Amino acid sequence: MGAQLDAPDPVGALFLLGSTICLLAAMYVVCYTFFMANWEGWESWNKRTGLDTEIAEQERLKHPGPK
Repeated sequence: MGAQLDAPDPVGALFLLGSTICLLAAMYVVCYTFFMANWEGWESWNKRTGLDTEIAEQERLKHPGPK
């Protein structure tokens, strides 16, 4: 008897699963690489934007959010 066309293919399913995992891993590596290449650090970000964490915390305590 020949192979049934309706039968599931476990080898094909494993290849599909493996290729999906590899694709997700590659996307993660690319996005992480771009992020790290453009990341300038908190200190320079605070200097550039003029935002200070201590001042921001004081302002947050002065003006609580909506109740």
